[in-house]
Amino acid sequence: MVLNLIEVQKALRKIPIVQLGTPTVVLVGAPNVGKSSIVRAISSGTPEVNNYPFTTRGMTLGHVTYDDWASEKCQVMDTPGVLNRPDGERNEMEALTLASMQHLPTAVMFVLDLTGNSGALSSIENQIQIRNDLRARFPKRPWVDVISKADLPMDENDPAVARAPEGAIRVSTEDGTGLVELEARVREILGDVREVLAVIGLREKEEAMGAGGLEGGGAR
Repeated sequence: MVLNLIEVQKALRKIPIVQLGTPTVVLVGAPNVGKSSIVRAISSGTPEVNNYPFTTRGMTLGHVTYDDWASEKCQVMDTPGVLNRPDGERNEMEALTLASMQHLPTAVMFVLDLTGNSGALSSIENQIQIRNDLRARFPKRPWVDVISKADLPMDENDPAVARAPEGAIRVSTEDGTGLVELEARVREILGDVREVLAVIGLREKEEAMGAGGLEGGGAR
């Protein structure tokens, strides 16, 4: 069952100070696929990283800046893992991830682990199904697919591995494989979000509110 408006509002209050007018990419995937390690590698975020499922209990926010964007701060958001099951069976953490995708102006980085070592609930087949379902649900979102843990062996003959999305970037936070390419792609999709925010005027509104707050704060 889809979250109603009140539940969505409650869920989104748990997200750490997200600036709606700031370009944001949200990392999504099954539990234990390596999202948190990627956040640590490409941004200022420092989520807990351990080799067991459901480490991410809430949202973690990191930042990146680009000098030629006047050092504009962009957001990189880590999210709890999503399982391959109907919306009505999802727990609060999964609902929070879906709420961030549905109600925040973000790009999406979908992370897959094709090593087969992420646990039964995060099997390769389940991960592919989750990815395809969410891509169909959010077809217009700027999107990049990432295959994590590229330093570890994968069974290229596994039919599930063969179904991995074309064009996915293979990345390893251990030896640095693919990180330069990924950072360039993240910049690209953040640029797409930046353009959308400018068109709808959200960035300008947020900047004006921020300026008003600073001017009106004063000494107390």
